[in-house]
Amino acid sequence: MLTRAQIEQYHRDGFLVLKGMFQGRELEELRAAATRVQEEGVARKGKDHLYTDVPGVGNVYFRSERMWDRDPIFQAVTVKPELLECIGQCTGHPFLPVNDSFVCKLPGGNVPITWHQDPPYGSPTFEETFEVPNFDVDIYLDHSTKENGCVWGIPGHHLVGHIDLKRFSQEELFNNFGAVPMIMEPGDVLFHSLSAPHGSIGNKTQNIRRIFYVHYMAEEVLNNCYGTWKNHKRGYSPEGKTFCRNMLNVRKELGFDGIERAKVKWTDDGFVFTGQPSTPPRYWRTLIDAMSPDEKARKRALAPVAV
Repeated sequence: MLTRAQIEQYHRDGFLVLKGMFQGRELEELRAAATRVQEEGVARKGKDHLYTDVPGVGNVYFRSERMWDRDPIFQAVTVKPELLECIGQCTGHPFLPVNDSFVCKLPGGNVPITWHQDPPYGSPTFEETFEVPNFDVDIYLDHSTKENGCVWGIPGHHLVGHIDLKRFSQEELFNNFGAVPMIMEPGDVLFHSLSAPHGSIGNKTQNIRRIFYVHYMAEEVLNNCYGTWKNHKRGYSPEGKTFCRNMLNVRKELGFDGIERAKVKWTDDGFVFTGQPSTPPRYWRTLIDAMSPDEKARKRALAPVAV
């Protein structure tokens, strides 16, 4: 579980690194399944693979969707008890895994991810961050370094809604506003707020960099931030809840531990953290209200960081 200091760090920065969450057979099987998906994507076999044109390189594979349908290990790791506990501690509400994806930076693929805020905060209509914490959980399968395209994030800017990042060049965003590189090892996990500005360079090395990520969220977040997903069969519909509950069975069938002894339980509302320390309900509203108008304006404007 997380300490109170770690929970506070997450809410302060919008990012939190969990070292060594996945190890041993669980990590090995996850990496092997990811390699199979990666090979299908490179060979252009199957569906739900994504490609992008890179000058001087060509049409490069970089992502696959619907990983839960590809191999049971992706479902099993999604409901790892220790991970669910940490998510519950930072959310403060019942939650479910709603969406998943696989991001793959091939050796020499050179696919950058330009600076952005994840949906819905890329839209100027989202002028304020929603009051219930909302974050992706990135499970790292390989070493992630500055050279092979690690994620960079600007801490402390996730509570002010949309930020007009297009006002700045990519170089400015990497260098002028306190961006931090997320250096990760295989099995590490990164929590990053959907509203936090982040980006990465392309991978020009001969080392691969892969992430399996899951978007867990409270039902209030789904309803307020992702209206077009309300009927998503992997959401809070009866079908979605059944699918999530069955993930627990899949995990046991693969020989991994269940949630019976964890401080998280399955309920009709989703997963609920039952221990302490935890996050109060709608905690981001408290933090947003504590900021002065001047602080909000400075963060929305990305005031340069003095060096």
